[in-house]
Amino acid sequence: MDSLDVDPFASPSPIARIEHLFYLRRATHRFLVRHATTLWTRVQQSGGQLAVVPPTVAALPARRQPEALAAEEAARFTHAHLYGLDEAATTAAVTLGAAMVDYTHNGVAPGAHRAWTPVATPPARTGLLRWASGIGYDSVGIPLIACHWGPIPQGIWLAWWPDHRLTVRNDITQFGITRQKAKLVLEEFGPLGYPEVATTLTLRPDADPDTALNAHSDTDTPAELQEDAYLLALTSTVLASWALLTTPGAAHLIKRRPTAAQATRDRRAGLQPRPATLVTEPINTAVIERLGNEGEP
Repeated sequence: MDSLDVDPFASPSPIARIEHLFYLRRATHRFLVRHATTLWTRVQQSGGQLAVVPPTVAALPARRQPEALAAEEAARFTHAHLYGLDEAATTAAVTLGAAMVDYTHNGVAPGAHRAWTPVATPPARTGLLRWASGIGYDSVGIPLIACHWGPIPQGIWLAWWPDHRLTVRNDITQFGITRQKAKLVLEEFGPLGYPEVATTLTLRPDADPDTALNAHSDTDTPAELQEDAYLLALTSTVLASWALLTTPGAAHLIKRRPTAAQATRDRRAGLQPRPATLVTEPINTAVIERLGNEGEP
C-alpha cells in the first residue's frame, strides 16, 4: 500500500480502521514531542505570535508559548480515547450538526466560545476523533479530518487537524520534492498536519438557541461574523459526532481495547493505553433530533 495514495482509514475493514486509530494517536503524539516546539517557534517567528493557543498558553510570555503548547497538547494525547466515524457516520454528523447546536461568545473571556446542545457531551474527558472525510478546510485548502479535545480551566480545548498526507502530496507538485522524501516526511511527522483552527468550548445546556447566535450581530465585523460561522460549522460537526457516540440507539458502535502488543507500543511511546470506538451503520439520527428538541427521551 502506497502511503501517499491510500488513506488507511478508508479501508473497508472496521478492524483495520480501528488499528489505524491506535497508530494515529502514537504518530501524532510523536510529532508533538519531537517536532512541535520547533515548528511552532518558526510559526511564531514568521507571524509574530501563535494565533491558535488555549488561554492557559496565551497567558505566558511569547517565548515560552511554543514549548508550553507542545507540552499541553502532548499531555492531552497521552490520555486520549480514540474515536472514528466511517463514511455514513461522517455524513450523518455533518448533516445533523447545524440543526442541533447554537454557538455564542457572549459573556466569556476573549477567545472562548460557547456551544449549546442538550445532548452532545464528550464521550471522554480527552479524545482524538477521526472522520472518514474532511469536514472543513485549513488556510491553504487542506481538508480537516480529525480533532482532539481536553479539559482546561476555561472549558474544553478543541482543535482540528488537517490531512498531512495531502499536504506532502501537494509538496511534490508545488516544490518538486521526490516521492521518497515525501514518504519519509509523512512517516516522521505523521498523518495529521498541525492545527490552525481551534477554540475553547463551554457547553451550555441553558443557552437560548433562538438568541445566542446573534448576540453580537450589531458589533461584529463581516470578517468576525464569517469566522464565527466557520467555527459554528466545525463545532456543530464535533458535537453531532459526540452525540452519535453517546446517545443510545443513535448508531452502531464497534469498540475495541488495545491488544497486549498495542498497549506495549503505547506505553513505550509514553501513552496510556486507551480503547478505540468506530461509529458505523445502522444510524438513527431521529433519537438525537428528538432529544435536541425536547431535552429528554
